[in-house]
Amino acid sequence: MQQAIELIQSSDNILILSHKKPDGDAIGSMLGLATGLKSLGKRVQCFSNDIIPDVFNFLPGISQIENKTHPEHQDLIVLLDCALFSRTGIENIKDVVASFDNLLIIDHHPKKETECDNIQNCVNIIDYKISSTAVLVFNVLKELNIEITKDIANCLLTGIFTDTGGFQHSNTDSESLRAAAEFMKKGSRVDKISRNIFSTKSLAAIKLWGIALRRIKTNPENGMAVSYINKSDMDSLGVQEEELMGLVNVINTISDSKFSLLLTESANNKIKGSLRSEEYKGIDVSRIARSLGGGGHKLASGFEINGDIENSISQISDMIVEMKNEK
Repeated sequence: MQQAIELIQSSDNILILSHKKPDGDAIGSMLGLATGLKSLGKRVQCFSNDIIPDVFNFLPGISQIENKTHPEHQDLIVLLDCALFSRTGIENIKDVVASFDNLLIIDHHPKKETECDNIQNCVNIIDYKISSTAVLVFNVLKELNIEITKDIANCLLTGIFTDTGGFQHSNTDSESLRAAAEFMKKGSRVDKISRNIFSTKSLAAIKLWGIALRRIKTNPENGMAVSYINKSDMDSLGVQEEELMGLVNVINTISDSKFSLLLTESANNKIKGSLRSEEYKGIDVSRIARSLGGGGHKLASGFEINGDIENSISQISDMIVEMKNEK
């Protein structure tokens, strides 16, 4: 931690990046950290390769996250909620930054490798036992003696709230709750965050969820509950992918399933897979995701593959049965 603090204190120009298709933890951590560092007089830029989902428009400072490149030298790059530049969706980091002196990684996902394996001037704060990157950012801000304002609290509480599934997942630990309590003392409200993220859906989105729920199939051989959304489904209803947030968790509530899988088709034959399970079900979905080139947590992971929906379901199902037989 001390090395990270020294890097930040000695840097004037800081660029914050996170992973592609940013979620609440990535976005909330980015905004909370940026706001805190700006209070120290730092020049901070936030960049996302992908468009920020509209459901996060309620967050203070959301407009400061850019998706246009301004290549220039940076004293420090902070990589949040991921540990490799390849996870940002940026094909070449030099398209975003001409050069940089140091790299700081703050993440809570299990790692086999990080960008620190490739860069000498790199420090990481990685703790896979922590519920969210937002908690790690909170710890960094405290070490920097930065006052936690209501705006910072709203951003970081959003990160914790989304990565713990609204404090319902088994990663909801005492440290997360203590941090959440601190944020609520500063004026942040869980009910407002919940309403904006989970309880505000368009009629078209509800219809799309209905389509996915009707398609659910279970496989008693491998314990999978699976459904899918075609690109044509979204196009016909005018629904964006971010409006599917939370759907895979609903599928995961099926009582006789071990885990859930939602496949979402996008352009260029790309298929995004979202996996969810629960501690008591005894399935490590990150193992499945890694086998398909993705990653994530034991109970919440994802991947992206090429192909079509029907073949993908069949291939993934067969692969999971083989993995089960290997044990």
